[in-house]
Amino acid sequence: MTRALAIRGLDHAYALRSVLEGIDLDLPAGRTVALVGPSGCGKTTLLHLCAGLLTVQNGTLANGFLRPAVMFQQPRLLPWKTTRDNIALGLKALGVPAGERRARAEAMARSVGLDELALGQFPNALSGGMQSRAALARALALGPDLLLMDEPFSALDIGLKAQLHRLLLDHQAEHGLAVLMITHDLMEAVRLADTILVMAADPGRIVFRAELPVPARRRSEAEVYRSTAELLRQPAVCASFGLDLPAEAGNNGNGDGAAVVPLFSPESACAASGAPSCVSSAAAPSPASAACPSGPACATDAGKAPRKKGFSC
Repeated sequence: MTRALAIRGLDHAYALRSVLEGIDLDLPAGRTVALVGPSGCGKTTLLHLCAGLLTVQNGTLANGFLRPAVMFQQPRLLPWKTTRDNIALGLKALGVPAGERRARAEAMARSVGLDELALGQFPNALSGGMQSRAALARALALGPDLLLMDEPFSALDIGLKAQLHRLLLDHQAEHGLAVLMITHDLMEAVRLADTILVMAADPGRIVFRAELPVPARRRSEAEVYRSTAELLRQPAVCASFGLDLPAEAGNNGNGDGAAVVPLFSPESACAASGAPSCVSSAAAPSPASAACPSGPACATDAGKAPRKKGFSC
């Protein structure tokens, strides 16, 4: 089976409440997809489905990766074990011999900036940043080919977050790791992802899709800020988060409820100006929408008022 994650027409409900509807997603090896959206739009439910923690109810989810690992919002370190033993925990569960798992845990700890002193300490003696490093090391020590991340950096300050971003990108470049991440932070998504999927709530669905052709490790700070600003000019993104649409906002929707906007491609300069030749074929207005005075996105969810937020996941 090809190393890829493919989701088609995925629906999910808790009792009578629909949480996810019509989710389509592709994640090949070595790429990063970021799920961005307001609380309660089903991002965590989708991640748990990908991790096999929930049963697929409707649609298809084909996971060709062999060694998935999960990073949760909290580090979830066992308080009675040292940092070294916490990092080696997954290796122990796999039956790796004690000497080998100790060596692999220490090597991964050094790669994320944990020294010998930290390895011998218990979680309550570690700072929040060091606990997050240990959680990242624990996940990467397994040698995963797919990493599922549920906002693991959300509680960190900007400096620690930047360090862990760089560690993750370096590891991904070296090992061809695929990453599916959840974040509320658009700028974090732009820093790390190749594809950004913006979700809206009630039910959770994808309303905007953006591709970033420039590899994450090569994006400058100026590009990150400019790209984030461009995303915040899109009607579907503003509607998803309940934000007021900027007066000068562009309109790159299509007729099927999702939009594709390539960011920082060679044509990005003219794309920012709204020139028709810069809009990707997937985002081009359909004949039915051409007559709409507000542009092609008026036929999508982007033109509607924000829906009431549904089940909080």
